[in-house]
Amino acid sequence: MTVMTPELKTACELIFHEHKVSTQPIKWTRDVFRGRISIGLSEMARETLVKKNIIVLPDKSKKIFTQLNPEVANANSFEEAEQLIENKARDTTTVKDHDAEAHITNHVIAFATPPVVKNSFGNEVITAASVLGEAKTKWWLKPVYLYALWPLCGALAGVLISFLLNFLYTLVFVHAK
Repeated sequence: MTVMTPELKTACELIFHEHKVSTQPIKWTRDVFRGRISIGLSEMARETLVKKNIIVLPDKSKKIFTQLNPEVANANSFEEAEQLIENKARDTTTVKDHDAEAHITNHVIAFATPPVVKNSFGNEVITAASVLGEAKTKWWLKPVYLYALWPLCGALAGVLISFLLNFLYTLVFVHAK
């Protein structure tokens, strides 16, 4: 479940409008939104819009291209597109088996907005750090590893490399005479 924060809503709105203006499918690269939103936040917004069926994957095997769902082409905003999809889903709802691709609606959790970050041009930048992620911290990025174990392993590796180079130097140049 993706938490709909104000930053994520803004990112979804931006991506929705980019898809609405574009005549071709949008290719998701690192600089697709040219610094307006962070990479992590744009990925979260893309996943949210795909789950809500606002943008679709034209080729399911190539997940780097997305385009606007034709059913929401007349919507003026992301929320309006969400309402159109939701109303269409209610109209066509029948009892059927579990659908893993079904979208989740009305899961909004409100909280205080973090301070706005501005880039060097004075534009507001949405950062992934200000968004609550659903992924947990990877074990190798936990503080005990990051600040204690990895530097210790790096120091030991440096000592080992230096010892081996000294041994090799001694073996080749000192004992060769």
